[in-house]
Amino acid sequence: MTRSLINRYPRQVVVLGCFFSFATGLVSAQVNVTVDLSKPINVLTESAIGYPMPMYDGPSFSAGGAPYLKTAGVTTPRYPGNHGVADLYHWSTASLTKYKASGDAVYLAPESNMANFAQTAEKMGGALIVVNYGSNVDGTGGGEPAEAAAWVAYANGDPADTRAIGKDSTGHDWQTIGYWATLRGDAPFAGDDGLNALRAHHPKPFGFKLWQVGDQLYNNGFFGGEHVGNPDLHGPVPTGPKDFARLKKDPRLSPDAIATNYKAFVAAMKAVDPSIQIGVALTTPPAGEQFASGWNHAVLKGACSHIDFVSLDWQTGGLVAPDYKTLDESTLFHNSRAELATIIRAMLDEDKSACPAGDTPKIAMSVASPLAWPKLEHPVVRALWVADLYAILEESGFMNEDWTEGYGDTMMSADLKKFGPAFYGLQMLHIVAHSPGDALLDARSSSEMVSVHATRRRDGIVGLMLVNTDPRASATVKLSLKGGTVGAAGKRFDYGAAQLALAAGPAASALTVSGTDFTVTVPAYSVVDILLPLAK
Repeated sequence: MTRSLINRYPRQVVVLGCFFSFATGLVSAQVNVTVDLSKPINVLTESAIGYPMPMYDGPSFSAGGAPYLKTAGVTTPRYPGNHGVADLYHWSTASLTKYKASGDAVYLAPESNMANFAQTAEKMGGALIVVNYGSNVDGTGGGEPAEAAAWVAYANGDPADTRAIGKDSTGHDWQTIGYWATLRGDAPFAGDDGLNALRAHHPKPFGFKLWQVGDQLYNNGFFGGEHVGNPDLHGPVPTGPKDFARLKKDPRLSPDAIATNYKAFVAAMKAVDPSIQIGVALTTPPAGEQFASGWNHAVLKGACSHIDFVSLDWQTGGLVAPDYKTLDESTLFHNSRAELATIIRAMLDEDKSACPAGDTPKIAMSVASPLAWPKLEHPVVRALWVADLYAILEESGFMNEDWTEGYGDTMMSADLKKFGPAFYGLQMLHIVAHSPGDALLDARSSSEMVSVHATRRRDGIVGLMLVNTDPRASATVKLSLKGGTVGAAGKRFDYGAAQLALAAGPAASALTVSGTDFTVTVPAYSVVDILLPLAK
């Protein structure tokens, strides 16, 4: 099977390679930008922007935040969060496997149940659900394909469907597709019989299309004691830290075993709904090879034709010497773009060596961000980084990329009164790349300090986004549009240090241009969006 979006990766690698050839330093007196309105390099996906839904944070599961997140282009919350929780979580009982070796107990907010999540996600547009690969309901072994199939039945099944999901290997009966779909449609009982967490009063299927089997499975202990963050009870069940040594090189935890078990999950889940897309987590190449040598190749070799997408984690950025507590802003953008180009090339090489010809999985980023813990001298950098790098991810054909949070200092406060720089960076991207199917265009800049991204929106608008990564100097940008013409009357949106200081969103203003060649000024450390009507 051929996945059409991914065929743009080689093109984007070429663009990135050209981009890095320009000299670094202060922006010159004039930056030349060219945009080809007739040359799309990709299209915006409906699942492009997401974030992990934290199970411990009840307010996150309130639908009240959905309209705000949608204004930032967020459509696809990831449930149940990231990193370890998914492979202990049992959706039908809203509970975790009792895993003694996991240390501190994980708190699950009562609001984090599947019924609440599904209704919140529906208002946002979709979801990416990570099913439990690591543990069965009893906590005596690995996850069960039948449990995952029942989850698909709950989300997408028809109450009238009498097909049996059946019993898992432990003897637990997962009933029929219609059983779970009926629970979804029921209203909560006045006296809770233990199933009200599933009664969403929603007879219509939610229709969630993106599913992933397990989280960071390469951290299951197969590579030793430093890589045991993800529970996988297909092997020995640890009861304390000393037991982790027994996991190393256990064949039941190997990438070959992952591939075999993954295919069983896919068969069970797609038997319920053949239209869903199912992915699996891989290490982020090429750095992942340093500790998980051969992992990606073995998983792809064993299961590529069953993998609709792979999920990677990417947190980047160096630190400033000598304190090593501050993110190095001076190299962040260049290094991030170079690193992303390297990741794309490495994934293409992995696919070519391990997958059948023409059978290339799409790629999702379960996390895409600069390092979260160092301090930033200029917090507005997060807005610039998100706008620029997420645009590159979309242009490169990534089907989904997730920021680290939906609520918090970088995004939204719980009371929905404060919004952070990452929120506004996403919003600036959403202004130009607005709706699924919008064409992402070939756009180039003569300066590495000023990046450009462009779209031809489905509503007949041309979107231009200019990102000035120079912290000191404004940029005079001469834009040249070819392959079409635009109307003179447009809009401009600015977000930068001035808006951040005022705790304000993008500043909108009217803009008039003359023809397809015009000049704009982009302030230091800011993002400028331009919207112009495409002439018919």
